[in-house]
Amino acid sequence: MPDIQLYELSPTRSVRCHWTLAEAGLAYTSLGNEVATIHSDAVKAVHPLGKLPAALIDGRPLFESAAICTAIADLVPEQGLVAPSGSWARALHDQWVCFALTELEAWVWSSELNSDEFILPADQHVTAIIAQNTMWYRRGADVLEQVLQKSDYLVDNRFSVTDIIVSYTVNWGHGLGWLEDYPQLQQYLQRLRQREHCTLPVYT
Repeated sequence: MPDIQLYELSPTRSVRCHWTLAEAGLAYTSLGNEVATIHSDAVKAVHPLGKLPAALIDGRPLFESAAICTAIADLVPEQGLVAPSGSWARALHDQWVCFALTELEAWVWSSELNSDEFILPADQHVTAIIAQNTMWYRRGADVLEQVLQKSDYLVDNRFSVTDIIVSYTVNWGHGLGWLEDYPQLQQYLQRLRQREHCTLPVYT
């Protein structure tokens, strides 16, 4: 069994890694899981910016949640969480992960940066940008809405680590109230919440 150590904090993207590890059936050591862990020397030894999540897999450092989740999925090919490297399905995994991070997550992250005092003090917020962020996020959401009219999941119409990574970002937009008129994305989140190990935050 691989030796996996995960620096995590529950409200962060580390929930993607926690979900992937549970689906993979892999044990791991949770490190930190408190605000003080961010920017600590221990985390900076793995992630140059001291951000979470960050992982040590068999002693080798890895950061960025999408990379960590994909690496974990590759450790257990028998679970079918990600297609083999070099396959067309793996290219689709890469496509949708990149799409989510660039065409969706960039905009929700910018909006949170400019509205949450936990990240930046209020005098540094540029709240006027949030309306534009919403517009660009919904442009990407339109694409996923159309895809999910024809398929329950993003790759080969079966659950995979792709859905773990992408749904976190979809759910983030849902939490900001940006997806009220996206029935396919709402149903997608509902399907994923039915999975035993789902870690998607619930917004009220």
